[in-house]
Amino acid sequence: MVCAAFGATTLLLFGFIYWQTAGLVSVRIDGFIRHEHAALLRESPAVMAADVNTRYADDLHRLSFAAIFAPSGAPVAGGLAALPRDLAQDGTLHDIEVLRRGEQGSAPEVARVVAGRLADGSLLVVGRSVQDLTDLRSRVGRALWLGLLPALAASLAIGLFASRRTIVRVRAVNRAIARIMQGHLQERLPVRGGGALDQLAQSCNRMLAEIERLLDEVKGVGESIAHDLRGPLTSLRFRLETGRARARSQADLDGVVAGGLQDLDQSLAIITALLRIGEVQAERRQAAFHQVGLAELLREVAELYAPLAEERGLTFGLTLGVDADVWADRALLLEALVNLVDNAVKFAPPAGTVSVKLMWEGTAPVIRVADSGSGIAPAYRDVVLTRFYRAPPSRHVPGTGLGLSLVSAIVRRHGFELRMSDVACGFAVDILCTAPSDGAVQQALN
Repeated sequence: MVCAAFGATTLLLFGFIYWQTAGLVSVRIDGFIRHEHAALLRESPAVMAADVNTRYADDLHRLSFAAIFAPSGAPVAGGLAALPRDLAQDGTLHDIEVLRRGEQGSAPEVARVVAGRLADGSLLVVGRSVQDLTDLRSRVGRALWLGLLPALAASLAIGLFASRRTIVRVRAVNRAIARIMQGHLQERLPVRGGGALDQLAQSCNRMLAEIERLLDEVKGVGESIAHDLRGPLTSLRFRLETGRARARSQADLDGVVAGGLQDLDQSLAIITALLRIGEVQAERRQAAFHQVGLAELLREVAELYAPLAEERGLTFGLTLGVDADVWADRALLLEALVNLVDNAVKFAPPAGTVSVKLMWEGTAPVIRVADSGSGIAPAYRDVVLTRFYRAPPSRHVPGTGLGLSLVSAIVRRHGFELRMSDVACGFAVDILCTAPSDGAVQQALN
C-alpha cells in the first residue's frame, strides 16, 4: 500500500514536471510568433517583403519562417514553397504541416503558424517549427521514465523494509499480549524507540503496571480481611462461650456483652473502612467538586484535634502563612486531613508536637501534617499505602491499617500528590495540591 501510494505520487510529480516544461516552451513559442506577426503588420508592403526575405535568409537553424502569398495563393516572398492546405486565416495560432522553399520532394514538417490578410488581399504567414518542442518533450519524457524506475524500486525496497519492521514489532507485541493473557502480568510490551508505536506501547505498559498493582492489592485484601477479622471474631466467640459457661450474675453477662460489642465494633470499623475506600475509588461524579479554601479547612481540622492533642500533653500548632483555593471535594479532602492529623496525634511521643501547615511549593499549595515522632522508615513508605499494611513500629497501636489507604485513594482521586519525608521536627506527610483543571480532574477520576 505504501509502495503504491509512493509510486502514484512519483508519477503525478513527474507528470507535473513534464507538463510544466512542455507548457513553458509552448508559451514562449506562441509569444514569439505573435510578436513577429504584429511587427511585420506594422510595416509597409515593400518593406514587409524585404524583411520577410531577410528573416528567412538569416535563420540558420531553420526554426522560424515567414511568407507572403498573393491573393491567388502564389508565393511572393519568404521561406515557404506553397500555401499550406486548410490554413485558417483568422489571426490565431494553429498546428499545421508546411513545406519550406527548396525542399520539394521532402516530407512536410509540423509548425506553429498564424496567418492574416493584408490590405491588398495578400496573405502574411508567420510560424515556427515545433520540432525542437517535440524533441524536448521526447527527451523529458524519456528522462522521467528512466527516473521513475529507480524511484519505484527505492519505494518498493523502503516499503518492504518498513512493513517488515512493523510486522516484527506487531509479532513481538502479540507474543507479549499472549503471555499477559496466560497470567504473566509482569510482562510488558516491547519498546524500542520513540515512534508512535512505542508511545502506544508505553501507555499500555503504564496501564498494565496499574492493573498489576490493583490485582496484587485485591489478592492481598482477602487474606488481610480474614486475618484482621479473625482476631475480633475469635475473641467474640471466646467471650460468648466463657460467658455462657461462667456467668453467675447479670453483671457477668453485662461484661461479656460489652466485650462482645467491642469486638464487633472493631470488625465493623474494618468493614466500614474497606467500603469507604471502595466507594472513593469507584466514585466518578464531579458534582461535589468546587473551589475549596484550604485555610478555612485547616482551621476546622485544628478546632477538632487541638483539644485532643492537649489532653494527651501534645503541643498542637497551626501555621497559615498563605491561603489558596483548590478544585476539590471538600468532604473527601477533610476526611483525608482528619486521618492524617489523627495519625499524627496517635503516634506523636509524650510531650511531643503536632503541626499543620499551609505553604507554597512553586505554583502549587502544599498541606503539611507533621509530628515529632519517629515516623515511617523510607523502606515502608510505599507499602503503608496498601490496605491493612502497618509498619513495624505501629503494629502495637490499635487500628485497622486502612487510614493511609483511604488518604491515598482520596489524593489520587483529586489528582494531587502524597509525599512522606523526614523533617527537622520529626516526620511529615505532604499533600501537594497541583490545582488541576477540570479536564485533569476528569482524567484522575477515570
